[in-house]
Amino acid sequence: MADRSVVLIVGANRGIGLGVVQSFLARGWDIVATARQPGAATALQALAGQNPGRVEILALDMGVPAEVDRFAASLAGRIFDAALINAGVAGPAHRTANAATPEEIGALMFVNAIAPTRLGRLLLNNLTSGSGVLAYTSSIMGSVALNAGGHELYRASKAALNSLSRGLYAEMRGRDLTLLTLHPGWVRTDMGGSGAPVGVDESARGMTAVIVAAAGSRRHAFLDFQGKELAW
Repeated sequence: MADRSVVLIVGANRGIGLGVVQSFLARGWDIVATARQPGAATALQALAGQNPGRVEILALDMGVPAEVDRFAASLAGRIFDAALINAGVAGPAHRTANAATPEEIGALMFVNAIAPTRLGRLLLNNLTSGSGVLAYTSSIMGSVALNAGGHELYRASKAALNSLSRGLYAEMRGRDLTLLTLHPGWVRTDMGGSGAPVGVDESARGMTAVIVAAAGSRRHAFLDFQGKELAW
């Protein structure tokens, strides 16, 4: 890749992640993007084909602990200006603690909270000192202060991610890095549904702008895709 700014985007094969790839490309950045099955990520592969040498696609299944560790180890020595850990799942269709099984809770919490924290911690040495940004795609549903009920399992997983990211930032002090926990908006994706008010492009452009603007701020913030601070 050329000597341009580089961003790692985890979970980039569709939806918000794919939109963020497009947005960073439009800003002139190079991309390292992940997908569970790169060969099946046709839209991401198309972007790579349209932008020769600027999009590298790597395999990563965030639901498999050994995969997370292997992936991080494979990046040893590589430096990124920013990293967005975007992968996540909606959880069981019933959405309620009363119907949840231990297996459902384990899978949801691991993918949405534990694996992102695990990977983020392993990537700290891969971020540019002083201006590097580690960002998580969370949700306003993870806010305890703003909890309006409903979707309680998904809310709990994002609240866990918010809490874990706060703890991770305590470990990051002295590293001259920035940590962002981001709400992408209620977006028209497979997860958000067709009735959501925010389009993928709008959300992705906003998240990209927030990440770029945060470089060098060396703080932890819970922000929406327009840069508004949210209550924890």
